[in-house]
Amino acid sequence: MKVKTIRFTFVVLGLMLMVSGLLSSNKASAATEPVYEKNDISLTNSGLDITETLSPLLNGNDQTIIVRFKSDNSNALQALIGLSNNNKGYQNNYFDIYMRNTGELGIELRDSNQAINYQVSRPAALWGKSKGVEHYNTIAFVANSEAKSYTLFANGTKIVEQKVSDFKGINEITGMNAINIGGVNRAGKLAFNFSGEINSLKVYNESLNDQVLESATIESDLPVQIFKANDETGANYFRIPSLYTLNNGRILASADARYGGTHDFLNKINIATSYSDDNGATWATPRLTLAFEDFANEPIEWPRGPGDRDLKISGGATFIDSVMVQSPKDNKVIMMADVMPAGIGFSAANRSDSGYKQINGKYYVKLKKTGETAYNYTIRENGVIYNDTTNEPTTYGVDGHYGLMENGKYLKVEQYSAEFKDGVKHEYHNGTFVNMNIFYKDALFKVVPTNYIAYTTSDDNGTSWSEPTLLPPVMGLDHNAAYLGPGKGTVVSTTGRIIFPAYTGADVVYIYSDDNGLTWAANSVKLPSGWSAEAQIVEINSGVLQSYMRTNNGKVAYMTSTDGGDTWGAPQYLDFINNPGYGTQLSIIKYSQLIDGQEAVILSTPNATNGRRNGQLWTGLIDKANNTINWKYHYDVDYSNYGYSYSAVEELPNHDIGLFYEKFDSWSRNELHMKNVLPYTSLTIDQLLN
Repeated sequence: MKVKTIRFTFVVLGLMLMVSGLLSSNKASAATEPVYEKNDISLTNSGLDITETLSPLLNGNDQTIIVRFKSDNSNALQALIGLSNNNKGYQNNYFDIYMRNTGELGIELRDSNQAINYQVSRPAALWGKSKGVEHYNTIAFVANSEAKSYTLFANGTKIVEQKVSDFKGINEITGMNAINIGGVNRAGKLAFNFSGEINSLKVYNESLNDQVLESATIESDLPVQIFKANDETGANYFRIPSLYTLNNGRILASADARYGGTHDFLNKINIATSYSDDNGATWATPRLTLAFEDFANEPIEWPRGPGDRDLKISGGATFIDSVMVQSPKDNKVIMMADVMPAGIGFSAANRSDSGYKQINGKYYVKLKKTGETAYNYTIRENGVIYNDTTNEPTTYGVDGHYGLMENGKYLKVEQYSAEFKDGVKHEYHNGTFVNMNIFYKDALFKVVPTNYIAYTTSDDNGTSWSEPTLLPPVMGLDHNAAYLGPGKGTVVSTTGRIIFPAYTGADVVYIYSDDNGLTWAANSVKLPSGWSAEAQIVEINSGVLQSYMRTNNGKVAYMTSTDGGDTWGAPQYLDFINNPGYGTQLSIIKYSQLIDGQEAVILSTPNATNGRRNGQLWTGLIDKANNTINWKYHYDVDYSNYGYSYSAVEELPNHDIGLFYEKFDSWSRNELHMKNVLPYTSLTIDQLLN
């Protein structure tokens, strides 16, 4: 009894101390009242002077400002609130919380008298509009004198924190004598004018904590995030969306779960999936469908500052760029993804080696044993590793995930973690041991350092998935695998042929199966040097396919096949789409219902030359007599300056259109490592046509 009493006392004491700490700390109290609050302000470049009201209330060096607003996006640079010295000659003495018409959110704190000029910002932080209606955004700014930091939150996410050596409170600006909502008074004139609505503005004389502000800034009317930073996948970053509506009405979604920022290579990347059974209203808990374990699935905060943002994980084994299809013969779902061994990126992959060896007419994955110089081993039937010099089985083998075993017992390898301390990247063994794998850098047997393609299948509509299988060398023994065009595969209605689009950098490649995925082959089409890349296929007529692809000439190209993908015509271009020279992946589908009495397709693409921006959905009416498309309607997804990169468009069971896309410029170095920028939304056909 005494033991129980002591244990209970310690528990209660611990709880009392924890609660006491939360209640006594002005950094944490959610019940704190603002010293100033103003609601329902409508501004059209006029601003609202609140100097006399707010100035006497500002005390100390710690402040929190929370603003809920929506802007009509008419001005390139707008201030939500500004504190300044409005005398002539002091125009660079001010603080403001600002937004740009690209979705960037930031603060400036400038004091020319003390040579201070701080700018803290994050692009793609704000939501613009969807379905023609401007979104509300809720943001928060924190000045914390103890931490010497300035922090911004937006819509439930902490988006940036910057520490400084010479901290200055926002009310310490030399000569500060003006406070304005919707602008900054510089030398007697309002600058950075705001146009829109400020639903609520609250000011606190303390720095509220992260948890309070993440909760206080949640905005309810924003699009769904199927995959979100630090969800069950353990990732902070997601790219490469894919959608597929199954025959039973379930909608499958997949994306890259990226751990070392949003980098392609080198990185640690797994493929995450989820599904919806209610037309995209709700989504199942995300899962990792294709994943390696050589690096831990941890939500690393990747730096965004110049120089540091280019740092990469030295290279975990990676699955990347998923593409899905469902066979109408047996409803089997097939998902493919590129596979990269540890430390191998696009440029480092051996282009003259498939990673396979042919023995007695069969293809086997070849391996090199640590300490040896040649690939003297192959994985044969039942996963047994053979010594090819003796043609005898060894005591080693692999399981269905390519995990290494000796005498049936798994070999182990210590897992890696990555982190940043004091601005320095560290990769280290974390004490966790996982099954050794032929794709890991510390493996006893390793694959050829080139790229591969793996596929996994599901017989229960994406609820569970098979072990991955490596695609055979469809490009030939002396050629690395092609790279997949992420998104959707195609099943040709006349033949049942399954096609996955891919590319090499010189060719567009069509990986296909004519026996429902039992065997695979490929055909390649030579294109102008250097510009073949991700493609998507749509069947516009019985057996008539069109393949739309990214180029390096600022255009979207397309080719037509009238024989189910055996041969392809010369490339043509969509003259109404303009992209930067490096191009962007696109998405296209055939719509099941008639539009204006004709069959139709829907294309999703950015349409801008100043980056991956200005997302648009184009609806084209099919002329079946000539196998041509009249691109009659277009819909603007967001404001023209807002980011829009890789996307997936899909028809939902209720015939609405699902849209899953990257809401940022994923090419821009300034927009690397963005969190929670992979939204999902749905649109009616009437919205697309009007």
